[in-house]
Amino acid sequence: MKVLMLGGTSFVGRHMVEKLLENGHEVVLFNRGKSNPNAFPNLRKIIGDRRKDASKLAEERWDAVIDTSAYTPSDLQPVLQHIKTDHYTFISTISVYDDYKGGPVSETSSVFQHEVQGDKVTGETYGPLKVMCEKLIKESIGDKALIIRPGIVIGPQDPTDRFTYWAMKLNGEGNVLIPGSKERKVQWIDARDLAAFTVSQLERKQTGVYNVVADPVSMEEFVLQTTFGQPDTVWADEQYLLERGVQAFELPFWMPHSEDYPEGFILVANEEAKGTGLTFRPLKQSAKDTLEWVEKEEDFQLKAGISREKEKSLLEKIKK
Repeated sequence: MKVLMLGGTSFVGRHMVEKLLENGHEVVLFNRGKSNPNAFPNLRKIIGDRRKDASKLAEERWDAVIDTSAYTPSDLQPVLQHIKTDHYTFISTISVYDDYKGGPVSETSSVFQHEVQGDKVTGETYGPLKVMCEKLIKESIGDKALIIRPGIVIGPQDPTDRFTYWAMKLNGEGNVLIPGSKERKVQWIDARDLAAFTVSQLERKQTGVYNVVADPVSMEEFVLQTTFGQPDTVWADEQYLLERGVQAFELPFWMPHSEDYPEGFILVANEEAKGTGLTFRPLKQSAKDTLEWVEKEEDFQLKAGISREKEKSLLEKIKK
């Protein structure tokens, strides 16, 4: 198949391209050439800004398109205006759901209904803007669209470092502060499993909406599966953390229990995706591969998590 990848050189898109090539597809990249410009040197590239240069895409017809880089309708409209394809895959997010009070949500659960004015992406607008993107795609392409809603994505090349934080902390030196209860459940998807599922659905010309996440596990199991040694873990009660000004997700994979989030996390159902082929690798494998990637990176600096100084202060107060 001749596949157009919008983006394709960073994290999720990069793993998608690798899987497409592994499966023997012809891949063409359309991006600005700014993120990892040396990636995939042998692939054909169409250099351009999706908002300004989407007309370059109108010259050809594509068997399939994968869009990993649209966050707002302004990102999408120019592309949809010019694209010619039989199948369009859009990478959305589970942040489109607006109600977690009843526990894990499914693909048919309610999503944000209000429209965002402007296209500034923040923690508050990210989900609603993705909903607007999904609606625009369905209106423009209809039954040719495949909507993928992943949870927190982990693995090598992750620019957010949310899982990388835990892989490094739990396999480093010193005490490690773990937030919340041992029973609290968390959920994720490895970028390579996300890519494998997406490409398999694209090959089958599957359409519809899918939550793409691994089965949830307890935080205690998460810690055990991310660890290769015997870390000195110290579990901190969430009320203790809140009283000391620690914000939700400041410690990755942690948010306090509340009326809006009774699970203490954002959990979604994954039965639909598993029923059509989703599989996921062991978390320990994701941790191993992430650590190996970090070791190869020059001057790697974590971008997620609390500082060592703040962690030390919190640990000292717990021990008193």
